[in-house]
Amino acid sequence: MFEALYAVVVVFLVGLILKKWWDQKIPGPRGLPIMGIALELAQIPPRDIFAKIDSLRQTYSGIFEMKIMTDSYVMLTDPESVEPLLSSSKHIKKGIFDYKFWRLFLGDGLLLSDGAKWHHRRKVLTPTFHFKILEDAMTSLVKNAQSLTEQFLDTEGKPTDVGNIIRSSTLKVICETAMGVKLNTDDETQNKYVEAVKRIPEAIILRYLKFWLHSDFVYNLTKDGRNFKKDLNLAHSFTKKIISERRMLYKNQKADNSENKSKKKAFLDCLLEMGEALTDQDICEEVDTFMFEGHDTTSANLVFSLFLLANHPEEQEKVVEELIEIFGETDRPPTLSDLAKMNYLEMVIKESLRLYPSVPLISRSLTEDLKLGADVIIPAGYTAVVAPFLVHRSKTHWENPEEFRPERFMPGTPRHPFAFIPFSAGPRNCIGQKFAMMELKTMLSSVLRKCKLEAVTKEVNILPTGIIKSEETILMKIYKRNL
Repeated sequence: MFEALYAVVVVFLVGLILKKWWDQKIPGPRGLPIMGIALELAQIPPRDIFAKIDSLRQTYSGIFEMKIMTDSYVMLTDPESVEPLLSSSKHIKKGIFDYKFWRLFLGDGLLLSDGAKWHHRRKVLTPTFHFKILEDAMTSLVKNAQSLTEQFLDTEGKPTDVGNIIRSSTLKVICETAMGVKLNTDDETQNKYVEAVKRIPEAIILRYLKFWLHSDFVYNLTKDGRNFKKDLNLAHSFTKKIISERRMLYKNQKADNSENKSKKKAFLDCLLEMGEALTDQDICEEVDTFMFEGHDTTSANLVFSLFLLANHPEEQEKVVEELIEIFGETDRPPTLSDLAKMNYLEMVIKESLRLYPSVPLISRSLTEDLKLGADVIIPAGYTAVVAPFLVHRSKTHWENPEEFRPERFMPGTPRHPFAFIPFSAGPRNCIGQKFAMMELKTMLSSVLRKCKLEAVTKEVNILPTGIIKSEETILMKIYKRNL
């Protein structure tokens, strides 16, 4: 009796799973029953993931469905399909994709939260990137840009991993400007933090691609799982230390009634000012998010911009010529007014962001149907995945998209508004994009005024991590530039 009932239940459940596998709403690779294409993805080296997605794009056009275990994903790789999703005020819930593993690191902060919590945090935190705060940040930016340049020159003529030097500099910038805490140069914990947050995204994507590691129980038994936990503890301990230091300073400043009350508050001060409205855990998850996003994305952009300029000497010299026009033979530090004149450098940065967007994949979990044009409807319950890395390389919207051409971003050049989305777009765009551009211009202009770059690494393979990363260590030789 019970065996028969058990058999009926098993047959019923298997039937449901097979129906879901067979009932594919949008064209795409069917894969295996239950598994979908999970096994295929697990066998592909991470460096080849984007090539695989690109081949599917060519086979199925710009929109295609992938089934991975019990989850259904629809990839959007052209601006026309991306616009209805990212411009929508309804579809703002972050997708499952690998975000469930990211939450172990970043919690439910601004990057990963949704609903009322996200709306409230976004409203509170947006003013922390007010123009006055950006203006006040120039002192820190200039100081750290000069320090970065000096560290580069110390390596003169040697093949150098510029990424390690840059990550330390951008961490100092975000701590000083957004958190209001100056790091001790001799403090080894900051170097350990930089290394930990370098490993965490790689661990997350490798775990996602290996479906058998999705179980916390299984993953925690592995060496990778134990190392991941150590890195999480290290990263969280560092941010708690930053919060503790700023909380003490904040209390002292609050007690000092003579402080300039018209001064705009830094990011962490805004969180501390909310008092009981935020728990310590709430503050930690926002600081974890902004510490990571604020230094890792910018460092990635800096590395790839320098990599491209080192490999394209003509464009490098055009940037230098523009800087000579702005600064002449003086050695004075840049001002906000100077940054506004760096038009060609901005074109270089944007072209670097086109080829190597800091976040190569973005996903949304659909709580209601999403209509794309007249014929395609993505059902509620699906996850829509935007691939800026591929959107930016669309042959329909970009001529010879694999080539480095800063002139694409000449003012007035027409393009689809969603053909270039390095900071995402719509309601969930990056609130720190103006600060990021400021930092990129300050750092790059400082380096290029003093340094000549020569490529050692000629080509890179991109890994599908949360923040864009190359499989190879990017090396270059740096020489003192005599203007």
